[in-house]
Amino acid sequence: LEFAVQMSCGGCADAVRAALDAAPDVKLLELRPQEQSVLVETTAAAERVRELLENSGCRAVLKGMGGSSEGERGFGGVLEGLG
Repeated sequence: LEFAVQMSCGGCADAVRAALDAAPDVKLLELRPQEQSVLVETTAAAERVRELLENSGCRAVLKGMGGSSEGERGFGGVLEGLG
């Protein structure tokens, strides 16, 4: 699963990493704060992973299943696509 995650500093990225590392059914594959993107492998529901991300203090939106094939839009681009 790929999420757009609003990370504004290194502390945000650390909080996201800690939240995901604490979940035994979620494996962090990529954490890219500059692109505001998180890629995970999991057997958990996407909503559960989104809640873990948001509990770290960062807003999160599911971008899709798997890696990004349409380029890096970041958090703002995903939000624009929703409205």
